[in-house]
Amino acid sequence: MAKEYVYYDHLNLEIPLQDHIEVVKTPLLGEQCLVTNHPDVPSHLVAPEIDFYLQHSQDSLLDKALNASTLFEARALCYDFSQDSDFSQEVGKNILLVGEEEALSDLKQALKAKGFAVLVVHPSEVAMIEGHLGALHVTLRQEDALHEVDADQMVWFEAPEFALRQSGVLNPEKNDIAQIVEAIEAKTGTHTYKNFITYDPSICQYHERREEVCGKCAEVCPTVAIVKLDDTKHLQFSHIDCHGCGGCISVCPSGAVEYAQMPRRAFYEIAKLYQDKTALIIPRKMGLDALHVSLPQNVLPLGIEGEKFLHEAHLLTLLQESGSSVVFYTDFISKGTGDVISILNQAYEKMYGTKAIYVAMNEAELIQALQEVGPIEGTRHGIQEDGLRKREIFSARLAWAVGEGDYGTIQAGEHVRYGTININEEACTLCLSCVGACNVRALTAHTSDNSLRFDASICTSCGYCEATCPEKDCLSMERGEIALNKGWFGQRIMAKDTLFECVKCGKPFATSKSVNRIAAIMAPLFAGNDTKLKSLYCCGDCKPKVMFEDYLKEREKATL
Repeated sequence: MAKEYVYYDHLNLEIPLQDHIEVVKTPLLGEQCLVTNHPDVPSHLVAPEIDFYLQHSQDSLLDKALNASTLFEARALCYDFSQDSDFSQEVGKNILLVGEEEALSDLKQALKAKGFAVLVVHPSEVAMIEGHLGALHVTLRQEDALHEVDADQMVWFEAPEFALRQSGVLNPEKNDIAQIVEAIEAKTGTHTYKNFITYDPSICQYHERREEVCGKCAEVCPTVAIVKLDDTKHLQFSHIDCHGCGGCISVCPSGAVEYAQMPRRAFYEIAKLYQDKTALIIPRKMGLDALHVSLPQNVLPLGIEGEKFLHEAHLLTLLQESGSSVVFYTDFISKGTGDVISILNQAYEKMYGTKAIYVAMNEAELIQALQEVGPIEGTRHGIQEDGLRKREIFSARLAWAVGEGDYGTIQAGEHVRYGTININEEACTLCLSCVGACNVRALTAHTSDNSLRFDASICTSCGYCEATCPEKDCLSMERGEIALNKGWFGQRIMAKDTLFECVKCGKPFATSKSVNRIAAIMAPLFAGNDTKLKSLYCCGDCKPKVMFEDYLKEREKATL
């Protein structure tokens, strides 16, 4: 039986690794191991950060051996908690070339020689592209008529943005015919892929809402992997089109979209492995082979797949579980992650007088960041995250850091928004429409004292409560700031009332304000009819009884 962890010592580092890691001098063939450091070894997961750490770390040999085991374990946790599945798509040999017929003649002949069926159309004829790799549906405009053409792949030099959002559309950077044909052949046959994201519609702030207050995931998606269906307010996912960048995850306010390869639970367990260490986050696209920097003692790489999925709960969890500031080595910061980094850096500067996240976009910046990053005294903290959503995790951790202090306010971002609501208690009838509208648990109802409560620290400021409130000038939303004081965290009472008791049976059935509000509206219509007026103050069970009793009395009078 193959071991879980295999280290291929292709660099002849002669590091004395722990016994549960099998060290080999030549790549093993046959059964896959779970995690390895090199792609030549058959495995489920490759962790190039292991080689990078062992080559460049200034840690002692003993610490290197221990930390290498940690890096193997971190990748294994991703496997244990991953929520991805394997999919496949058959890709045939129908190719659509977009361009001038004469300019594409050589490419057309080269593809035909390889057995491809080729159709050439002019760019002005392409009206719409739908579908995906292996199943593209192209609408052509020819002689004032629309025609449908199916293709497995398209080649379009200098293709417009709308075309490049579809998988299966190739936009060659060079006119090298052999390379183009090779790229097309590479995707022909059975194309395998995975889902990079999972989705929970029950907490999505776009799904089936009467008004659109969100849709950020579709807005930031560089492809057509996420599309809004505005008629039904549903999201449509095309996993074959997904690049796995994770940008949708970092901007999702409620946590409805999750990264399948490293779910939040996996990230939490991995973060705990970095206790008393300094994490250097490195996305896979940032190739480590050409990176030559010295890693100070106790700096440990954290390899991730996508570069854009890190959100507020991820980063504050890592900061507090490690008790250290963090370096993020990436050449691109997504809109959501950028907002989170700004929020955390503002907070840490006010609370601890230092930066939380150091972003390094090239080797020179990385060298500088590694000189500045390190432990932050008094910041290590662990919580139990099970059952908490991402905003709730961030709130609980930030509240602990604030403690009894008051550090003023910091600015939230454009894509990671916070806010607060104002309620006119005189106008509020505690109908609780706003509670039903809030799917992040920021607004809650409490029967113990008939109150409506609000927690600003988990509010996403989507504004759906404002759109849902039926009362005029009752509820309004303010966006922008996070308050670093104890009062901002946790629930505060926004409105409360007494319960009204049914005048017939004595059972409480609604708030006094709501009963009196309805009665004030209906009383003029029921003027002169004591029974109808009385029914306004009855519960749902007694209302028909009162009306029926009155009917029987009137009928009895009529027969006398």
